[in-house]
Formats: sequence, structure tokens, C-alpha cells
Amino acid sequence: MPSEFPLFLLPMLVFNRVLKLITPFELVAISLCSKKSKMFCKAARSQLQCKNGTKEFTLKFFSKKEIRLKFEYYPSMEWVFKLECFPNINNSPPQRRVLQKFISIFRRNHQTPSYTRVTNDLFINTWVPTEDDTTSENSLQLFTTEECQTLNMNLFILHLSDILNVPLDTIELHFQNYIQETNERIIDLYFPDDEEKPAVKSLTLIGKHWNTPEDDEVVDSLLRRQKARNKLKLLTRPTDEFKFNSEYFQNKSNQLEMSHAHWVSFSEFLEMNTVEISLFNSTFTSDHLKLLFAKWNSGWTPKWKAALIEFFEAVDIDQCANESNLIDSFSNVRVHRQEKIKRNQNEETKLIRYCLCRSDGKLGVVSLEGDTQGYFHVFPDVTLNMLRFPHFYQ
Repeated sequence: MPSEFPLFLLPMLVFNRVLKLITPFELVAISLCSKKSKMFCKAARSQLQCKNGTKEFTLKFFSKKEIRLKFEYYPSMEWVFKLECFPNINNSPPQRRVLQKFISIFRRNHQTPSYTRVTNDLFINTWVPTEDDTTSENSLQLFTTEECQTLNMNLFILHLSDILNVPLDTIELHFQNYIQETNERIIDLYFPDDEEKPAVKSLTLIGKHWNTPEDDEVVDSLLRRQKARNKLKLLTRPTDEFKFNSEYFQNKSNQLEMSHAHWVSFSEFLEMNTVEISLFNSTFTSDHLKLLFAKWNSGWTPKWKAALIEFFEAVDIDQCANESNLIDSFSNVRVHRQEKIKRNQNEETKLIRYCLCRSDGKLGVVSLEGDTQGYFHVFPDVTLNMLRFPHFYQ
């Protein structure tokens, strides 16, 4: 029996079938063997079910830099390239050594690890991934020099984008691990001012502890610079002195999430221009929920379409509705109350929903799950509303 699997000697139809069955790491390894193998890998991934199957393509700036991938056809698995610097590298010819290293996966005898060039000055010592069952994570370690780290990482990202037929989607920046200048350089690189240069669609800012005043300055600078159009996720804890600035959200991202929204006032929330908003640890109270009822009934329509609010205190939505004189004062608003029990694993929570149909045909739905988690959904399209909620328009 031969010691190596003759992958490249397979008939073309069989080879293409194999490319659809192998793991993402194996696909990347094969794509680096030659220009022809890269072309085959790219063609295999260009089919619609593969192209649309990429759930996550994230570049993570933590204590180490990581490229994280998730796919629909590996729903519980995460594929991670971890980048690390080292001073001395074995400058070996790239293509031949990559092919040899990939073939070594199929060899039975143990091979002594050696650094193999991946792209330019980016190296790897094994294509056999490290498996972490606790996190469902498969990872490969990449190595480069300190001075070439950013360049080589970006070249590798471009290679992944090319063969996977998807662009880099998200930057995850743990900003407290870096000085302000480094943070700003990262944001400027992936969210350029030049509109002709493609920008990353989503940004996640993460702080592992409460901000210092200096951290607030960094967050302020990064939010002014970022241009996330899809999702802006702020897992930060600013000081009480940190202030809202409309410039932070001028890009009108589709989704905005804040883990600590104590620095956003209710009036600022009402004026936000984002499709979906999630505000956790807010300062909003029952009085704000009453005001939300009243504003909707008076004809106000927000620019956003959906909002999730974690209230500062326990809220009684029925009391808020009654004290807003919801039915008596606004006879031109049709009100429908629903109540049900939601079961999540071993926990049950009560969900109360008020559907408010105005005379202009627009529908607002205010819900409360438990006693602190509020939802507000806006349905402004009257034609669609008549199809979805016909009982309100009879």
C-alpha cells in the first residue's frame, strides 16, 4: 500500500467531489499547493450552497490575532487560524513544501515538525489541527515576524476571501489590549475613508473591565472612525462621564448592540437611526415605557424598526398601559393584548404583548418578557400589515 494518498491523480470529477467533502483547513492547504489547485478550490466553493454557507468570517484582535470561520455545513464547529510572532524562521520554498506538508497528513509514520511557508513570510509547522472539545474549536497555528505581521495576515485574509468567495465580515477588537495609536491604526485599516476601498461590514468592540477615562477617549476615537454598515456591537463599560454623540452612529448600521447602555438617554434612543437596537443595562424605567406608549399613540414613528431594552427596574407593562390611559384617551387606536408562557430549557417566563394599530394603519407591538426585558416592533407598511394582521383592519 502506498504511503501517500494520490489526491492529485484522481479523475477530475472525483477530485471536485472530494473538494466538497473535505474540511475548510484541508481546502486551504490544497489551495496553497499551486495556482491550478487554488483555481479548483475556488470553483468548488463558488457554488451557491457553499458560497452562502459561510456564517462567520472574523478577524479577532485579542492578546493574539485570530481569523475565525464558521460554516452552515459545520454548524457546531469553529475553524480558527491563530497568528503568532517568532524571531527566526526557516526560509524554505513555499509551494513544494506546502504540498509535502499537506500530504504528510495522510502518512502513517511520524514526521518531525518544521516550519513551512504559507504565503510570503507567513509559516505553519503542521496542517493537523488542534481540537478543543470544550469549545468545539479546531485551530491551526500560523507564524510570522513582528515587522511583517499585519501585511502577511492581510495577504492570508485575501487568499481566504478569494477561495471562499466571501469578504472578511467582522473585526473583533479587544481595545484594552492595545494603546490608542494601535487601535486607531486597526480601525483606519479596515474602515478606510476611501470609498473605493472595501470596508469591513461589522465591528465588535470589547472591553474586559470597566473603562478608565483614558479608555473612554479610545472608545470615543474608535466610534468616530468606524464605518460599520451591518452590525456595531459595543461590549464595553464606559464610565458615567462618557457621553452620547450622534457622530458615533452616522453610518446607520443595520444592527446596534450595547452591553452597557447607561450612557444613552431615552430621548437619544428615540432618535437613533438604526434598523435594530439592543440596549442592555440601560437606565430606562417604567416612566419611559409609559412615554413610549404615549408617543406611539400620538403619531410618532421611530427611524428604527425593532428595539430590545433591558430596563433598570422591574416593569409592570399592564400598569404602564393603564396609567397611559391607553384605551380611553386614544380611541382611534385599536389595542389587542396577548399573554403567553415562554419555556426556555428549565425556565418559564411570562410574555405580555400589546399590539397598537393606529388610524394611519401603522402597527406598533410593545412586549415585556419577565419584568425587565422589553421589546418594541414597528410595522409601518400598511399593505403588508393588512395581510399579516387582518383582524386589525376589518
